[in-house]
Amino acid sequence: MKKLLLATALVVVSAISANAAEKYATVNVDYVMSKYPAAQQATEWLKKQEVELQKFVVNARQDLEKTPEAQKKAKEEKYNKELQTKAMNIRKQEEAKGKEIFAKFDAAVKTTAKAGGYTLVVPAAFYGATDISEQVIKNLK
Repeated sequence: MKKLLLATALVVVSAISANAAEKYATVNVDYVMSKYPAAQQATEWLKKQEVELQKFVVNARQDLEKTPEAQKKAKEEKYNKELQTKAMNIRKQEEAKGKEIFAKFDAAVKTTAKAGGYTLVVPAAFYGATDISEQVIKNLK
């Protein structure tokens, strides 16, 4: 999820007015996401899903060790299919959560940029620009 947010944050550019004096700002994406409850919940959800997948793999291995050779291949294929399905479902849900979080982040950045009169907002440390991370966090709430 973090990769999705960082990659898409690079396109967070808000042009407010062509007539206004150029005013730049930065937003620390990692910091904002660390303070955003929805992002924290998504991260915790993902960690739980990873733990569940690891448990599934451990249990499948233990079951396969006890399985007679004649049935082992069929069971192994069944477990592999089930693991792939679980992993794919997790990826789909992670992507959906990431898109939702980014849409809200993007809207908060745009609201903050417009309110502050910023012509350009870029992630991280852009020298000479104002960090608007705290205002973005307020607009996420």
